[in-house]
Amino acid sequence: MVPVRVHLLRSPDAPAANTKLTSEDVARIFKKANGIWHNAGVHLWVESVVEEKPATVAGHESDKELPDAALLALRPEMTHPSGMFHVYYIGAMRPNGIFMRRDGIFVKETAKLNPVVGGIDEPLPRVTAHELGHGMSLPHRQATFNLMASGTTGTSLNETEIEAVRHTVFTFSWALTPEDFLKRAEEVAEKGKKAEAVSRYQALVALPGDSPLKQQAQANLNALKKDEKK
Repeated sequence: MVPVRVHLLRSPDAPAANTKLTSEDVARIFKKANGIWHNAGVHLWVESVVEEKPATVAGHESDKELPDAALLALRPEMTHPSGMFHVYYIGAMRPNGIFMRRDGIFVKETAKLNPVVGGIDEPLPRVTAHELGHGMSLPHRQATFNLMASGTTGTSLNETEIEAVRHTVFTFSWALTPEDFLKRAEEVAEKGKKAEAVSRYQALVALPGDSPLKQQAQANLNALKKDEKK
């Protein structure tokens, strides 16, 4: 279970830094991105969606595309804590997306890809999954149907890539097994942090297949929702 905070930058005065994406768009994007990453046994948990103004767009107000050098400066200082990936959606830049560091992953809402047979049906989930792939140690791989190819709708991962990702993710102290993730959800629920607990339980319920762990998460989720109605 890999936490990701999503940042929707709002900047009417600098169109290239502004995204019109909504929380509903984010839910769709990550549902499809997880459809890709579940093949590697990885689930991306959207820890939160933050709508915020860029820290600065000075000198780039009229840019049609933001240069790579301007991207990290967009991040408000207090909203990209450690312990998770941070994905920023913006209006326009030259590449579809770019991984700069754990807390600096950028994706443009106007991303376009070359379609391939069996590829994904929209660009943003694929670009998001691709850039997070870099964050989980994968380099580019110019095989047309592969997730790490440049500019295509391909989503496949080979066994070597899956092994590399899983090895890397297990080095992240903030990436938890589903069992530990369930325990954390129960802990935050006991502390009265219901919104976070609901989000965590929903992430577990969204895992593929069936298991006692998913059943427990669903039962806990139902109990929380029942309490809210009292």
